[in-house]
Amino acid sequence: MSVLTPKIAAELAEFVYQFKNASSTGVTNFASTSLIEKNFDFNLSNGPVQGVSGGFFSHLFNRSTGFAVMGQGKSPEYKGQHVIAIRGTEFTSGRDWLTNANIGLSGSSNGSMAHAGFNKTFNSMRPAFQQYLDKNRNGKLHCVGHSLGGALATLTANWAKSEYGREVQLYTFGAPRVGMNGFSIKTNANIEKIYRCTHGADPVPSVPLWPFTHAGTEYRLNSGIGMSIDAHSMAGDNPGYINTAGTYDDFAKLQKISDQRLSQAVRLQYEDRYQAFFSPHWSERISAALITLLKDSGYYAAVAAQASFSVGLTFYDMLARTLTEVAQASAKFAVQATGLLGHMLVFAGKASVKVTELTFEFIRWVFSITVNALYRIARQALDSIN
Repeated sequence: MSVLTPKIAAELAEFVYQFKNASSTGVTNFASTSLIEKNFDFNLSNGPVQGVSGGFFSHLFNRSTGFAVMGQGKSPEYKGQHVIAIRGTEFTSGRDWLTNANIGLSGSSNGSMAHAGFNKTFNSMRPAFQQYLDKNRNGKLHCVGHSLGGALATLTANWAKSEYGREVQLYTFGAPRVGMNGFSIKTNANIEKIYRCTHGADPVPSVPLWPFTHAGTEYRLNSGIGMSIDAHSMAGDNPGYINTAGTYDDFAKLQKISDQRLSQAVRLQYEDRYQAFFSPHWSERISAALITLLKDSGYYAAVAAQASFSVGLTFYDMLARTLTEVAQASAKFAVQATGLLGHMLVFAGKASVKVTELTFEFIRWVFSITVNALYRIARQALDSIN
Protein backbone atom coordinates (compact mmCIF):
# COMPACT_ATOMS: atom_id res chain seq x y z
CA MET A 1 0.00 0.00 0.00
CA SER A 2 1.63 3.25 -1.18
CA VAL A 3 1.91 5.86 1.53
CA LEU A 4 3.32 9.35 1.03
CA THR A 5 6.65 9.75 2.76
CA PRO A 6 6.83 12.40 5.50
CA LYS A 7 9.00 14.52 3.20
CA ILE A 8 6.60 14.38 0.23
CA ALA A 9 3.58 15.07 2.45
CA ALA A 10 5.27 18.10 4.04
CA GLU A 11 6.37 19.48 0.67
CA LEU A 12 2.82 19.16 -0.67
CA ALA A 13 1.44 20.95 2.41
CA GLU A 14 3.85 23.83 1.76
CA PHE A 15 3.46 23.74 -2.06
CA VAL A 16 -0.18 24.89 -2.02
CA TYR A 17 0.50 28.16 -0.14
CA GLN A 18 1.84 29.85 -3.27
CA PHE A 19 -1.62 29.75 -4.86
CA LYS A 20 -3.46 31.80 -2.23
CA ASN A 21 -3.80 34.86 -4.47
CA ALA A 22 -4.09 32.98 -7.77
CA SER A 23 -7.31 33.44 -9.74
CA SER A 24 -9.44 30.89 -11.55
CA THR A 25 -8.12 32.13 -14.90
CA GLY A 26 -5.22 29.70 -14.70
CA VAL A 27 -1.67 29.35 -13.45
CA THR A 28 1.10 28.48 -15.88
CA ASN A 29 4.19 29.23 -13.82
CA PHE A 30 4.59 27.89 -10.31
CA ALA A 31 7.41 26.67 -8.11
CA SER A 32 7.70 22.99 -7.35
CA THR A 33 10.23 20.74 -5.68
CA SER A 34 12.03 17.96 -7.51
CA LEU A 35 10.28 15.41 -5.32
CA ILE A 36 6.79 16.73 -6.11
CA GLU A 37 7.62 17.09 -9.80
CA LYS A 38 8.89 13.52 -9.94
CA ASN A 39 5.80 12.01 -8.35
CA PHE A 40 2.75 14.18 -9.21
CA ASP A 41 1.27 16.26 -12.03
CA PHE A 42 -0.85 19.33 -11.25
CA ASN A 43 -3.07 20.83 -13.95
CA LEU A 44 -3.67 24.44 -12.93
CA SER A 45 -4.99 25.70 -16.25
CA ASN A 46 -8.16 26.72 -14.41
CA GLY A 47 -6.29 27.91 -11.33
CA PRO A 48 -6.42 26.42 -7.83
CA VAL A 49 -9.60 25.42 -6.04
CA GLN A 50 -11.19 28.59 -4.67
CA GLY A 51 -12.59 28.65 -1.15
CA VAL A 52 -14.24 31.18 1.15
CA SER A 53 -13.13 31.58 4.76
CA GLY A 54 -13.70 34.21 7.42
CA GLY A 55 -16.87 35.63 8.86
CA PHE A 56 -20.32 36.58 7.65
CA PHE A 57 -19.26 39.28 5.18
CA SER A 58 -16.61 37.10 3.54
CA HIS A 59 -19.29 34.53 2.71
CA LEU A 60 -21.91 37.16 1.86
CA PHE A 61 -19.67 38.74 -0.77
CA ASN A 62 -18.02 35.46 -1.79
CA ARG A 63 -14.50 36.66 -1.04
CA SER A 64 -12.74 33.56 -2.31
CA THR A 65 -9.01 32.84 -2.49
CA GLY A 66 -6.91 29.96 -3.77
CA PHE A 67 -7.17 27.16 -1.24
CA ALA A 68 -6.36 23.78 -2.72
CA VAL A 69 -4.73 21.95 -5.60
CA MET A 70 -5.47 18.48 -6.97
CA GLY A 71 -2.91 16.29 -8.68
CA GLN A 72 -2.38 12.86 -10.19
CA GLY A 73 0.45 10.47 -9.43
CA LYS A 74 2.86 9.74 -12.26
CA SER A 75 5.79 7.88 -10.70
CA PRO A 76 5.70 4.06 -10.44
CA GLU A 77 5.03 4.44 -6.71
CA TYR A 78 1.99 6.73 -7.05
CA LYS A 79 0.71 6.23 -10.61
CA GLY A 80 -3.08 6.11 -10.72
CA GLN A 81 -3.37 7.78 -7.32
CA HIS A 82 -4.52 11.30 -6.49
CA VAL A 83 -3.70 14.04 -4.02
CA ILE A 84 -5.64 17.01 -2.65
CA ALA A 85 -3.46 19.55 -0.83
CA ILE A 86 -5.11 22.36 1.14
CA ARG A 87 -3.42 25.42 2.62
CA GLY A 88 -3.99 26.99 6.00
CA THR A 89 -5.96 30.20 6.34
CA GLU A 90 -6.17 32.98 8.85
CA PHE A 91 -9.99 32.89 9.10
CA THR A 92 -9.88 36.69 9.49
CA SER A 93 -6.51 36.46 11.22
CA GLY A 94 -7.62 33.48 13.25
CA ARG A 95 -10.21 35.40 15.23
CA ASP A 96 -13.49 34.11 13.86
CA TRP A 97 -13.00 30.44 14.61
CA LEU A 98 -10.82 30.94 17.68
CA THR A 99 -13.18 33.16 19.65
CA ASN A 100 -15.08 31.17 22.26
CA ALA A 101 -18.29 33.04 21.55
CA ASN A 102 -18.12 32.12 17.85
CA ILE A 103 -17.31 28.40 18.04
CA GLY A 104 -20.32 26.54 16.69
CA LEU A 105 -21.10 23.02 15.56
CA SER A 106 -22.65 21.61 12.42
CA GLY A 107 -23.15 18.15 10.97
CA SER A 108 -20.31 16.66 8.94
CA SER A 109 -20.30 14.10 6.14
CA ASN A 110 -19.54 11.24 8.56
CA GLY A 111 -22.75 12.01 10.46
CA SER A 112 -21.12 13.58 13.53
CA MET A 113 -20.69 17.12 14.80
CA ALA A 114 -17.71 19.18 13.65
CA HIS A 115 -16.54 22.79 13.88
CA ALA A 116 -19.06 24.91 11.95
CA GLY A 117 -16.45 27.35 10.62
CA PHE A 118 -14.31 24.57 9.18
CA ASN A 119 -17.40 22.94 7.68
CA LYS A 120 -18.45 26.17 6.01
CA THR A 121 -15.09 26.66 4.31
CA PHE A 122 -14.93 23.01 3.24
CA ASN A 123 -18.41 23.25 1.71
CA SER A 124 -17.29 26.24 -0.37
CA MET A 125 -14.68 23.98 -2.01
CA ARG A 126 -16.66 20.76 -2.20
CA PRO A 127 -18.14 21.34 -5.70
CA ALA A 128 -14.63 21.58 -7.18
CA PHE A 129 -13.51 18.45 -5.35
CA GLN A 130 -16.62 16.63 -6.52
CA GLN A 131 -16.08 17.62 -10.14
CA TYR A 132 -12.53 16.29 -10.03
CA LEU A 133 -13.32 13.03 -8.24
CA ASP A 134 -16.34 12.33 -10.47
CA LYS A 135 -13.88 12.26 -13.37
CA ASN A 136 -11.25 10.31 -11.42
CA ARG A 137 -13.14 7.65 -9.51
CA ASN A 138 -10.36 5.09 -9.26
CA GLY A 139 -7.18 5.11 -7.27
CA LYS A 140 -6.16 5.95 -3.75
CA LEU A 141 -6.71 9.52 -2.55
CA HIS A 142 -4.18 11.34 -0.35
CA CYS A 143 -5.51 14.40 1.54
CA VAL A 144 -2.82 16.76 2.86
CA GLY A 145 -2.92 20.01 4.82
CA HIS A 146 -1.06 22.25 7.25
CA SER A 147 -2.64 24.23 10.10
CA LEU A 148 -6.30 24.97 9.32
CA GLY A 149 -5.65 23.28 5.99
CA GLY A 150 -5.20 20.10 8.01
CA ALA A 151 -8.67 20.57 9.49
CA LEU A 152 -10.09 21.06 5.99
CA ALA A 153 -8.16 18.02 4.72
CA THR A 154 -9.74 15.99 7.52
CA LEU A 155 -13.23 17.03 6.43
CA THR A 156 -12.31 16.38 2.79
CA ALA A 157 -11.07 12.87 3.60
CA ASN A 158 -14.28 12.04 5.49
CA TRP A 159 -16.44 13.37 2.68
CA ALA A 160 -14.50 11.52 -0.05
CA LYS A 161 -14.76 8.27 1.87
CA SER A 162 -18.49 8.74 2.48
CA GLU A 163 -19.29 9.92 -1.05
CA TYR A 164 -17.10 7.59 -3.10
CA GLY A 165 -16.16 4.71 -0.79
CA ARG A 166 -12.60 4.90 -2.05
CA GLU A 167 -9.39 4.34 -0.12
CA VAL A 168 -8.35 7.58 1.55
CA GLN A 169 -5.23 8.51 3.50
CA LEU A 170 -4.88 11.68 5.57
CA TYR A 171 -1.72 13.67 6.39
CA THR A 172 -1.82 16.79 8.56
CA PHE A 173 0.81 19.11 10.04
CA GLY A 174 0.03 21.29 13.06
CA ALA A 175 -3.73 20.85 12.59
CA PRO A 176 -6.31 21.92 15.20
CA ARG A 177 -9.03 19.64 16.51
CA VAL A 178 -11.92 19.36 14.06
CA GLY A 179 -14.87 17.79 15.85
CA MET A 180 -16.38 16.18 18.90
CA ASN A 181 -15.58 12.68 20.15
CA GLY A 182 -18.12 11.06 17.84
CA PHE A 183 -16.51 12.73 14.83
CA SER A 184 -13.06 11.51 15.86
CA ILE A 185 -14.24 7.94 16.43
CA LYS A 186 -15.88 7.78 12.99
CA THR A 187 -12.86 9.39 11.32
CA ASN A 188 -10.61 6.74 12.85
CA ALA A 189 -12.95 4.01 11.63
CA ASN A 190 -13.43 5.41 8.12
CA ILE A 191 -9.99 6.61 7.04
CA GLU A 192 -7.46 3.88 6.22
CA LYS A 193 -4.36 5.76 7.37
CA ILE A 194 -4.07 8.97 9.40
CA TYR A 195 -0.72 10.67 9.94
CA ARG A 196 -1.25 13.61 12.31
CA CYS A 197 2.14 15.31 12.59
CA THR A 198 3.00 17.82 15.31
CA HIS A 199 5.88 19.69 16.86
CA GLY A 200 6.25 19.49 20.62
CA ALA A 201 5.85 23.25 21.11
CA ASP A 202 3.21 23.95 18.42
CA PRO A 203 0.18 25.53 20.17
CA VAL A 204 -2.36 25.06 17.35
CA PRO A 205 -2.97 21.30 17.84
CA SER A 206 -4.04 22.15 21.42
CA VAL A 207 -7.14 24.04 20.21
CA PRO A 208 -10.09 24.08 20.20
CA LEU A 209 -10.11 22.70 23.74
CA TRP A 210 -12.08 19.72 25.01
CA PRO A 211 -14.82 18.67 24.25
CA PHE A 212 -13.18 18.82 20.80
CA THR A 213 -10.89 15.82 20.28
CA HIS A 214 -8.30 14.74 17.74
CA ALA A 215 -8.62 11.85 15.33
CA GLY A 216 -5.71 9.61 14.43
CA THR A 217 -2.38 8.81 16.01
CA GLU A 218 -0.08 11.73 16.74
CA TYR A 219 3.36 11.59 15.10
CA ARG A 220 5.73 13.89 16.99
CA LEU A 221 8.40 15.33 14.67
CA ASN A 222 10.47 16.97 17.41
CA SER A 223 10.45 17.25 21.18
CA GLY A 224 10.02 21.00 21.75
CA ILE A 225 9.54 22.62 25.16
CA GLY A 226 6.84 25.10 26.12
CA MET A 227 4.82 26.79 23.37
CA SER A 228 6.35 28.58 20.39
CA ILE A 229 4.83 30.55 17.53
CA ASP A 230 7.70 29.43 15.28
CA ALA A 231 6.94 25.78 15.99
CA HIS A 232 3.81 26.09 13.83
CA SER A 233 5.52 27.13 10.59
CA MET A 234 6.08 24.87 7.59
CA ALA A 235 9.19 26.62 6.30
CA GLY A 236 12.44 27.50 8.05
CA ASP A 237 14.52 25.49 10.46
CA ASN A 238 13.19 26.72 13.80
CA PRO A 239 12.06 23.95 13.60
CA GLY A 240 9.87 24.02 10.41
CA TYR A 241 7.72 21.05 9.44
CA ILE A 242 9.49 20.87 6.06
CA ASN A 243 12.78 20.51 7.90
CA THR A 244 11.70 18.02 10.57
CA ALA A 245 9.58 15.84 8.27
CA GLY A 246 12.35 15.89 5.66
CA THR A 247 14.64 13.89 7.90
CA TYR A 248 12.35 10.84 7.71
CA ASP A 249 11.71 8.60 4.71
CA ASP A 250 9.06 6.51 6.45
CA PHE A 251 6.30 7.29 8.96
CA ALA A 252 7.16 4.04 10.76
CA LYS A 253 10.33 5.72 12.02
CA LEU A 254 8.47 8.60 13.67
CA GLN A 255 7.67 8.78 17.37
CA LYS A 256 4.04 7.91 18.05
CA ILE A 257 2.34 9.67 20.95
CA SER A 258 -0.37 7.88 22.92
CA ASP A 259 -3.91 8.49 21.70
CA GLN A 260 -5.25 7.76 25.18
CA ARG A 261 -3.98 10.80 27.09
CA LEU A 262 -7.40 12.39 27.63
CA SER A 263 -8.88 9.08 28.76
CA GLN A 264 -6.20 8.46 31.40
CA ALA A 265 -7.18 9.31 34.98
CA VAL A 266 -5.28 12.39 36.23
CA ARG A 267 -5.75 13.81 39.72
CA LEU A 268 -3.62 16.86 40.47
CA GLN A 269 -2.44 17.85 43.93
CA TYR A 270 -2.51 21.54 44.82
CA GLU A 271 0.92 21.44 46.47
CA ASP A 272 2.41 20.14 43.20
CA ARG A 273 1.00 22.97 41.08
CA TYR A 274 4.37 24.58 40.32
CA GLN A 275 5.29 21.58 38.18
CA ALA A 276 2.90 22.89 35.52
CA PHE A 277 4.10 25.20 32.77
CA PHE A 278 2.73 26.67 29.55
CA SER A 279 3.02 23.78 27.11
CA PRO A 280 0.88 21.41 25.00
CA HIS A 281 1.76 18.63 27.44
CA TRP A 282 0.24 20.49 30.37
CA SER A 283 -2.74 21.59 28.32
CA GLU A 284 -3.47 17.88 27.80
CA ARG A 285 -2.82 17.04 31.48
CA ILE A 286 -5.18 19.77 32.69
CA SER A 287 -7.91 18.64 30.27
CA ALA A 288 -7.46 15.05 31.45
CA ALA A 289 -7.68 16.18 35.09
CA LEU A 290 -10.91 18.06 34.37
CA ILE A 291 -12.42 15.01 32.67
CA THR A 292 -11.30 12.81 35.57
CA LEU A 293 -12.96 15.11 38.12
CA LEU A 294 -16.20 15.13 36.14
CA LYS A 295 -16.17 11.33 35.89
CA ASP A 296 -15.29 10.85 39.56
CA SER A 297 -18.17 13.11 40.62
CA GLY A 298 -20.69 11.60 38.20
CA TYR A 299 -21.16 14.76 36.10
CA TYR A 300 -19.26 13.75 32.97
CA ALA A 301 -22.19 12.38 30.96
CA ALA A 302 -24.31 15.49 31.57
CA VAL A 303 -21.49 17.86 30.64
CA ALA A 304 -20.60 15.87 27.52
CA ALA A 305 -24.26 15.92 26.45
CA GLN A 306 -24.44 19.69 26.95
CA ALA A 307 -21.32 20.07 24.82
CA SER A 308 -23.26 18.70 21.85
CA PHE A 309 -25.38 21.85 21.91
CA SER A 310 -23.00 24.55 23.11
CA VAL A 311 -19.20 24.83 23.04
CA GLY A 312 -18.85 28.60 23.30
CA LEU A 313 -19.00 30.95 26.25
CA THR A 314 -22.16 29.37 27.65
CA PHE A 315 -20.37 26.01 27.82
CA TYR A 316 -17.70 27.45 30.12
CA ASP A 317 -20.40 29.10 32.23
CA MET A 318 -22.04 25.71 32.60
CA LEU A 319 -18.70 24.04 33.34
CA ALA A 320 -17.86 26.56 36.07
CA ARG A 321 -21.28 26.09 37.68
CA THR A 322 -20.81 22.33 37.56
CA LEU A 323 -17.42 22.50 39.28
CA THR A 324 -18.91 24.78 41.92
CA GLU A 325 -21.58 22.15 42.64
CA VAL A 326 -18.97 19.38 42.63
CA ALA A 327 -16.78 21.21 45.15
CA GLN A 328 -19.75 21.90 47.43
CA ALA A 329 -20.92 18.29 47.31
CA SER A 330 -17.82 16.66 48.76
CA ALA A 331 -14.64 17.65 50.60
CA LYS A 332 -12.77 15.08 48.52
CA PHE A 333 -13.92 16.66 45.26
CA ALA A 334 -13.18 20.14 46.64
CA VAL A 335 -9.55 19.07 47.16
CA GLN A 336 -9.45 17.61 43.65
CA ALA A 337 -10.93 20.80 42.15
CA THR A 338 -8.45 22.94 44.09
CA GLY A 339 -5.56 20.95 42.63
CA LEU A 340 -6.95 21.37 39.13
CA LEU A 341 -7.48 25.12 39.49
CA GLY A 342 -4.03 25.61 41.03
CA HIS A 343 -2.37 23.96 38.03
CA MET A 344 -4.52 26.01 35.64
CA LEU A 345 -3.37 29.24 37.31
CA VAL A 346 0.31 28.32 37.01
CA PHE A 347 -0.23 27.22 33.39
CA ALA A 348 -1.82 30.60 32.60
CA GLY A 349 1.02 32.58 34.20
CA LYS A 350 -0.82 33.42 37.43
CA ALA A 351 1.31 31.38 39.82
CA SER A 352 1.07 34.02 42.55
CA VAL A 353 -2.73 33.68 42.78
CA LYS A 354 -3.83 31.28 45.50
CA VAL A 355 -6.99 29.19 45.42
CA THR A 356 -8.81 30.34 48.56
CA GLU A 357 -12.42 29.94 47.44
CA LEU A 358 -14.36 27.74 45.06
CA THR A 359 -17.11 30.14 44.00
CA PHE A 360 -18.62 30.27 40.53
CA GLU A 361 -17.06 33.69 39.88
CA PHE A 362 -13.55 32.54 40.78
CA ILE A 363 -13.75 29.26 38.87
CA ARG A 364 -15.16 31.02 35.79
CA TRP A 365 -12.30 33.55 35.95
CA VAL A 366 -9.71 30.76 36.11
CA PHE A 367 -11.26 29.11 33.05
CA SER A 368 -11.25 32.45 31.24
CA ILE A 369 -7.59 33.29 31.80
CA THR A 370 -6.48 29.74 31.00
CA VAL A 371 -8.44 29.50 27.75
CA ASN A 372 -7.45 33.03 26.69
CA ALA A 373 -3.74 32.36 27.30
CA LEU A 374 -3.83 29.29 25.08
CA TYR A 375 -5.96 30.82 22.34
CA ARG A 376 -3.84 33.97 22.31
CA ILE A 377 -0.65 32.13 21.34
CA ALA A 378 -2.56 29.91 18.90
CA ARG A 379 -3.87 33.04 17.14
CA GLN A 380 -0.35 34.46 16.97
CA ALA A 381 0.91 31.22 15.46
CA LEU A 382 -1.85 31.27 12.83
CA ASP A 383 -1.20 34.92 12.00
CA SER A 384 2.52 34.20 11.58
CA ILE A 385 1.97 31.91 8.59
CA ASN A 386 -0.09 34.52 6.74
